[in-house]
Amino acid sequence: MPLIRCVDEWSRAVADTAIVALPRHVLMADPAAFTVKEANNDFMVDADGNLLEVDAELAREQWLKLFQAFQVHAGLKCIALPAQLGLVDLCFTANPSMALPLPDGSTDIWLGIMAHGSRAAESSQHERFFRQLGFEPKSMPESVSRFEAHGDGILHPGRFILHAGIGQRSSKEAWQHLADVYPEMDVLLYELQDPRFYHLDTALAAIDETTALYVPQAFDETGLALVHKAFPNAIALGEAEALNFAGNAFCPDKKHVFLQAGSADLEAKIAARGFTPVPIDTSEFMKSGGSVFCLKMAY
Repeated sequence: MPLIRCVDEWSRAVADTAIVALPRHVLMADPAAFTVKEANNDFMVDADGNLLEVDAELAREQWLKLFQAFQVHAGLKCIALPAQLGLVDLCFTANPSMALPLPDGSTDIWLGIMAHGSRAAESSQHERFFRQLGFEPKSMPESVSRFEAHGDGILHPGRFILHAGIGQRSSKEAWQHLADVYPEMDVLLYELQDPRFYHLDTALAAIDETTALYVPQAFDETGLALVHKAFPNAIALGEAEALNFAGNAFCPDKKHVFLQAGSADLEAKIAARGFTPVPIDTSEFMKSGGSVFCLKMAY
């Protein structure tokens, strides 16, 4: 099926697409090895270009609070991969694999192809984990050079629709392959415009079938029109909220919105819409350009 680039190419309404299950599990990874080792995005250096330093003890404390919050507030079953020496970004589990829920109730796992060589081995950790659970993870064809899974692939809550970003980390060929494999799935393509929002998951957070948080400057006019058609109740983020990683929020149940602490006005807007904001401090992980959504892979 062709990729959908603009509203004129999307003939179906969200309500006309197949229903899929919401996630019940979360895969995280122990942050014991987490540090900032190289500058893979603009958030990893200070004003002088020096790599930021991570407070390892605080990072672990923040990670544990997020792990526990997923279980307490949303009833998710959380599992953690063990830390691996040298894999400093393994804790960002949204990127090395994608869990794609299917209309028949099953789930396919797709292994990522990381844009930076230092992260390549993370996908094998995910592959081992999912094989132990009985899954048969799928791999992209050789024609695909970059595919950072849920970093650039946002599932539409409860519907067989995939929002797909291209730019620094994932290539169009990856999303075309998925569109070909799943012709009944609508794949909406967004070309990211702002280098600060290098993954789609930093710029678009799906909350329910009609609501999302989004960063306007991350999209061109065509992409913004797609966002508004897909999510007619979308909430635009101000620049301060966007740079506080509010666009990296996670809502697994169409109710609880886990997001980086410190955006009080946004939390009030979310609550006014009937959702429950769950602010969590992930400031140490923001030093590597990631927050709530990046720190988990839901399936």
